[in-house]
Amino acid sequence: MQLFVEHLEVSNFRVIENLSFEPNSSGVTSIVGRNGHGKSSIIEALSFAISGKSFRSAPKESLIRRGSNESLIRVQVITNEERALSLDSLITRSGQDKLRLNTNAVSRREVFRTIPLTAFSVTDIEIVSSSPQLRRDYMDSALVLLGVKAAESVDNYEKLLRHRTSLLKSIQRSGDFDSFDYLEVFDERLAEEGERVVTFRMNFLARIESRLEEMYQEIAGTGHSVRLGYSRSSDDLYRDLKVCRSDDIRKGSTGVGPHRDDLLLYLNGLNARYEASQGEQRTLAFALKMALHRLILDRSGDSPILLLDDIFSELDEVRIESLLDGFDSTQCIVTTSIDHKLLASVGPVFHIENGSIH
Repeated sequence: MQLFVEHLEVSNFRVIENLSFEPNSSGVTSIVGRNGHGKSSIIEALSFAISGKSFRSAPKESLIRRGSNESLIRVQVITNEERALSLDSLITRSGQDKLRLNTNAVSRREVFRTIPLTAFSVTDIEIVSSSPQLRRDYMDSALVLLGVKAAESVDNYEKLLRHRTSLLKSIQRSGDFDSFDYLEVFDERLAEEGERVVTFRMNFLARIESRLEEMYQEIAGTGHSVRLGYSRSSDDLYRDLKVCRSDDIRKGSTGVGPHRDDLLLYLNGLNARYEASQGEQRTLAFALKMALHRLILDRSGDSPILLLDDIFSELDEVRIESLLDGFDSTQCIVTTSIDHKLLASVGPVFHIENGSIH
């Protein structure tokens, strides 16, 4: 049985005061509405409850409805084993947020691993066009979904990096350079875990590259070449941590490591960040998300829940139909401001106005 959202309740989230929504368990469910009426807010709420992130890159405080002090998102999910999960995500202005899965307090990553999700919006073009941090986030989110060992490695590296940053700033403030000895031992652990993260990332890129090219060609047409590269900030992390130690203390941050690396995207032999058109970058960003979606499906047989925010404005009818036909075995919730005739042929269509759905 396919993992799917059975029921969603949203309270005081952006323009939505109170809303209940039951999408189809598989195939496409469409939400149609004018801009500013809440269509994107529905799937943004679902995405935030599961991943802890707004796909609009919005600060958490902006998600709470104006005039309210908190927002509550409740999600009922049925798993592949026909097990019911109840997820409650409370967002507050005071910072006392709560996240519970079947009444138990859990971490965001635990939820994300339990309820895999792929979300795409038009702002995801920034994965291709903007800073390396977004591409690192893409790789590490993929590792969290693809395996426990890779997820643990990412978690361990991030914890070690935070501790090292605290130690660097402590030495910077106190001038206690006797802590160098402790930093030496600490850097050995950071370098070891960092090398593991790099290995996991590069293995992931090797597995997804052919799927990425295939997905890009499905949208843009055949004849396009898509290649991936990995740019390392260091080819010997322990050595370079030692060499950069004085600079790191002065700056209060670590200058080399996986947190400074970058994913390189090449379209037809050119660096897509600098050479691709905006349309090509948008198509490539969507292909990145869908290639990961397919990789997870191929690897485990489990298809993540798929959320697509207002992407059809960039595609013609032929490509829209091609995409929709590929979602019959996945729960896919799409939003659009255009009531395409094709949508009614593939699943239920809901309309939203002033934060109310019908």
